[in-house]
Amino acid sequence: INAEYGGLSLSMSELCAVREWNLFIQGWKSAGPIGTVVSGLVGVALGMVVAFMVICSLVEISLSFFEAVMFGMVLLMVGCFMIWRAVATGEIQPPALYRGVMMVFGGLVAVSGVCCFMLQENWHVGMTPTAKVPIYFMLGTTICFSVIFGFGEIVNVCAAGCMQDHSGSPILNSPKQILLLVFLASIMGAAVGLVFGSLDAEDDIYLRGNFQRATHFSLPIGGIAGFLMGILNESLRHQPTSSPEDKRTDPYESI
Repeated sequence: INAEYGGLSLSMSELCAVREWNLFIQGWKSAGPIGTVVSGLVGVALGMVVAFMVICSLVEISLSFFEAVMFGMVLLMVGCFMIWRAVATGEIQPPALYRGVMMVFGGLVAVSGVCCFMLQENWHVGMTPTAKVPIYFMLGTTICFSVIFGFGEIVNVCAAGCMQDHSGSPILNSPKQILLLVFLASIMGAAVGLVFGSLDAEDDIYLRGNFQRATHFSLPIGGIAGFLMGILNESLRHQPTSSPEDKRTDPYESI
């Protein structure tokens, strides 16, 4: 199916892409250059902090059985909570695709939590990078996703407290923004997990050498992901809404 746009014949997928790009441009214009730059810089800082937290978490899971059990309990609880909220019924619910994505990621987080209970102390000793990388890939993805998802909740609460007059829109107020958060968090966590496992950073019990190398590579990954999240989210939160569903101010309530 083709449609006319500006005198050009475009397919429906191309037309949707053009429409989304125009919405992004409108959002950035509404936000202004200063707001967009500030959001990008805040995203860089938060992304680097999250990347460092993920690396430290992977070290603790590798070296201590107690820490692995603790992280397993947290991930299992977060995963089950996400699944429960995704299947819960209510008056206002996000699109089925959105709920399906959140259910899948909730299941992945829960599976990672169960895997943490199976890890013995110093389980990584003697394993080849080929065997360790898939485990760190999954753990990095789910830990990063859980941390950033929690950060999103905190940011919304803080923003609501700072905007008591309701003069501005919440930082995260639509399914599009949450899906963007899910996508970038997963990419960042997977990249950090791959770097961590490939460099054998878990064997560096004194947190020197390989650990510092992994941190050196991971922090820029977190910064780039955070910058993209900041500028894209700033556009999304200032885009015009055309339906009551788009105007929901707390998508977490329906997860």
